[in-house]
Amino acid sequence: MVNINWQFQASIQGGPSLAINQPQIQVAAYDVVQKALADGDTAVVVPIQPDSTPGDVVFVAISSDRYGAKLTYKVDKLKTTNVLDGPHLFIGVGAIAFLNSSQPASSLSFSNALGKPANIQVLVGRNVS
Repeated sequence: MVNINWQFQASIQGGPSLAINQPQIQVAAYDVVQKALADGDTAVVVPIQPDSTPGDVVFVAISSDRYGAKLTYKVDKLKTTNVLDGPHLFIGVGAIAFLNSSQPASSLSFSNALGKPANIQVLVGRNVS
């Protein structure tokens, strides 16, 4: 078992600030996938779990060195296109269900029409059934 330590911090100039770093996520395994997406790449698949046992995936972080409305991904074979206009972070089984509400998500499919290459990284923490 390993722990994923995470932190989210946001502050508004002249306004409130927020810092969250609990709970620590304990996982049996983790995977890191890095993909270089050329401009014009479509449907570049990144697997996020090897099986479909509900509750196995407990942490997903999707990041890139570039963001924008034309950098997108789909989950599994779903029709919804998600815009990667900033990092996407899903912590806990409840948040993971937002990826695919009908079954455990198994892959992400990225497309890049930014006009420039983009390097994405997906970090997945999972328990092993």
